[in-house]
Amino acid sequence: MLSFAVLFAFAAAVFAQSADAISPDLALLAKIRSRVIWNLHRLPDYTCVETVERDHRRSASHRFELLDTIRLEVALVDGREMFGWPGAKSFEDMDARRLISRGAFSNGNFANHARAIFAGGFTRFTYKGEAMLGDGAAARFDYEIPQFGSSYLLSAGGRQATVGYHGSIYADPKTFDVQRIEVIADEIPAGLGLARAMDRMDYARVPIGEGDFLLPRESELTMSDVDGAENRNRVRLASCRQFTGQSTLTFREAALQEAAPLSEVDLPRDISLEFRLASDIDTHTAAVGDPVRAVLETDIKQRGQILFQKGARVLGRITRLERGDGEVLVGLDFFSIESAGERAPLKLQLEDVAGGEFLNPSPRRAVPAARPGEGIIPLGPGHFRLNRGILMFWRTEF
Repeated sequence: MLSFAVLFAFAAAVFAQSADAISPDLALLAKIRSRVIWNLHRLPDYTCVETVERDHRRSASHRFELLDTIRLEVALVDGREMFGWPGAKSFEDMDARRLISRGAFSNGNFANHARAIFAGGFTRFTYKGEAMLGDGAAARFDYEIPQFGSSYLLSAGGRQATVGYHGSIYADPKTFDVQRIEVIADEIPAGLGLARAMDRMDYARVPIGEGDFLLPRESELTMSDVDGAENRNRVRLASCRQFTGQSTLTFREAALQEAAPLSEVDLPRDISLEFRLASDIDTHTAAVGDPVRAVLETDIKQRGQILFQKGARVLGRITRLERGDGEVLVGLDFFSIESAGERAPLKLQLEDVAGGEFLNPSPRRAVPAARPGEGIIPLGPGHFRLNRGILMFWRTEF
């Protein structure tokens, strides 16, 4: 990749030429390109909360139906996108596919597409004149990036591939700020089972730290299967903030901060634990990744000694919200229990839920296998809430 110094030198050389030496559209492109590169150069390491609404429809003649909503913490660090669960105490460099095991996903929205298009050295631009965007006119350029120069990664059905792409960029002809980038995948490998993939990012200025920066506040990814079905991901960014650090990022919810480190306690294996849900889970508003809390219903003892008393707080998160046929599968993972300066990591299996017949799965729908540490609770038709106070029975790992 060309360095920013080389790219700035290129832009300066363009501007140094006389007006007669270059066409107006090339001069406009140079200004837009210089503006994007300047924004990328000054962009700090930052994190945002990313909310993804994933929809599906069986064909173009059907309406989209919501599959699930996912909340992730996304970070741009030294030009790399990294993901983690909101409120997680730490995560290192990881791909979102480690957090999202099903459905369609793509990368590059937050800065990498803009960097590849304007600073990657493989882009061919074609000026298309002015186009209406929102309430005003924007300068439009079409572009192409071949597969050998691409870092655009598509994932579907547990498989992934890097593809070339083309599309359009729209920019304010007065400020030269990019307003929209469209990305359309080329020559998608047959193994992905996709006929088409298109990503659209709408940009806005976002305050981060002491400055404001041009970021894609919203985006929409649409993938069409070879059989005509469509998946759509609508993404929103919020709560963006700057951070400083080395190789490990740390995110803490205020409610989870402790004045002093908690001492670690090892729980016995193969013992039963009873938790009572501390707040409602409304599947209409909740998202995969949201934190969940419960309280310990009975003391945890070992050889007559109380390790954790009734009322200790249990921390977890939602791992699954799968909708279909008027039913919802809720996945929960409780990963820690804390009380009086002590903490025990948890790896559990769900054994039972005391909540009534509405928790019984429909015979029409198979309940998928749970991931390690995950408990899956099927809500029957017409029920979309796990109420506060529901008693859950879990067992520590063998």
